[in-house]
Amino acid sequence: MARDKGVLIIFDLVSTLTDAGPRYVQAFAEVCAEQGHGTPDREEVLAMLGNKTLSEITDHFAGKLDDASKKDFMASCNKACDALLTRPGWQEELYPHVREAVEALHLRGATLGIYTGTREDAMELQLKYHNIRKEFDPRYIRGKDNTRDAGKKNSELKSEQLISIVGDYRRSQGFDAPVIVIGDSETDAKAAAKLGLMFVGFAVNDKKKSELESAGVKNIVGDYGDLPDLIDRLMVPPANDNSRQIAPGRTQTPKP
Repeated sequence: MARDKGVLIIFDLVSTLTDAGPRYVQAFAEVCAEQGHGTPDREEVLAMLGNKTLSEITDHFAGKLDDASKKDFMASCNKACDALLTRPGWQEELYPHVREAVEALHLRGATLGIYTGTREDAMELQLKYHNIRKEFDPRYIRGKDNTRDAGKKNSELKSEQLISIVGDYRRSQGFDAPVIVIGDSETDAKAAAKLGLMFVGFAVNDKKKSELESAGVKNIVGDYGDLPDLIDRLMVPPANDNSRQIAPGRTQTPKP
């Protein structure tokens, strides 16, 4: 069995690395207005991102549409969302210190991956837009395929993505190689817990922190500048012997 060579850190994308929520909300609101579905509550739409699929959000705000109308509505939302990245005057940012944290973790030898309910092509657009693609290992990146993943809830999709990523990583690094998941939602936390993986919640504000705490999340960061040190602490076992934790629950070989 291959010896562990580090840690795999898997990030959610939207509202975890990228502050893309406002763009998704703007696109959804514009299409609702264009197709006669009124004006959705933007804060409610924003809160649903990460926990609900576009199909579920559409049902909530536009009602039960026939299949053809719903397909057209969602395709229009996706097109509008992608187009905003090139709209003059539109700006989308990474959260503060994301770039520095990602670069620091990469330089320390961590392997970085991404799992997301975002379409694969839209995911690539975001990574290119923010110029952070090179820090992430392509073997451990998973996005949504609208044909393959049609009808799946976010919880199901994200669990499948984590199973795939972790399986690939541990086949090369060992069955107990350490994995840490970073996300901003209860869905992310539950997907990680289901697989027994360590989880770190990102809370952009006190409301999000309260939501994560209510979901039982213990490790929460509000500033990515704190993430590298938190990862270091998670990799050290409670015995405080300064040796790196190999994986949750793994026992260390006693010294002779």
